[in-house]
Amino acid sequence: MIRSAPLSPKEYGKLSSAQFAEFICYVPKLLELIRSLSTHMAKVSASRFDELLPSTYGDYCHVYEESFIRHLSIVVVVMNRHLDLRDIAKAQDPQEAILDILRNMNEPDDDRPLFEGVDESMAMALIYSIGQTVTSMATCGRSISGLLHDARERGDLDALFKAIRMDRAVIGCPTAMQLIARAQLRNNKAFFTRLRSALAGPGKKQWEGLHPMRYAFILLNEMGIHDLSDAQLETLMVDTLKAYPKSPSARKNLRAQYRNFRKLSTI
Repeated sequence: MIRSAPLSPKEYGKLSSAQFAEFICYVPKLLELIRSLSTHMAKVSASRFDELLPSTYGDYCHVYEESFIRHLSIVVVVMNRHLDLRDIAKAQDPQEAILDILRNMNEPDDDRPLFEGVDESMAMALIYSIGQTVTSMATCGRSISGLLHDARERGDLDALFKAIRMDRAVIGCPTAMQLIARAQLRNNKAFFTRLRSALAGPGKKQWEGLHPMRYAFILLNEMGIHDLSDAQLETLMVDTLKAYPKSPSARKNLRAQYRNFRKLSTI
């Protein structure tokens, strides 16, 4: 049963300062869980891997053609957690209810079965896909769905190659295949040089220490908070969230990032 905390003034739209800080504190933990899953899957023996994930589930990448919200919704239903969302929506403070779940996520699970008709192979593939798109949000500031949307709707090849770097399986998505086919027909050698580079996977993560900052900007953008002053940005990112180092250039750099994220219509 989800507990509801008393309502209090929210400094940042749907989040109080304390709630905002607590959400951001979970970012490193979430990224570590994602890395652990990838490491574990890479170490599983070939026979065990084939047993857990038959070749029929090699096309999980198609879920990236959906919006991030629909992608997330699919995973929630597959994991049979949709009733939890109903309870969260009914809570007096839904954001506090979500935090309550996060605070208790290390407790023994209730052994809830997967949604009817879903097997472990499908669930594993979809959980992995969510992990990759969350990593994309930290690294690129966009979900893989958002990147593919830009590639599909605007022909943004930079977005396509970023998506492929985040998950090489993206190459099997209809959006990617269409752009690859067009490049093949035109013998676009520059395209395939970039594609080969993207297939090498993520390079050095220059944003490694700033992932919490990127998530904070994503939260602000999704809540429609576009009018924070330079002083307010510095207070939030430097003092409250500890997501950006204190420096003479902090306000200028944070303003530039804030401006960039405001241009994004979807994650």
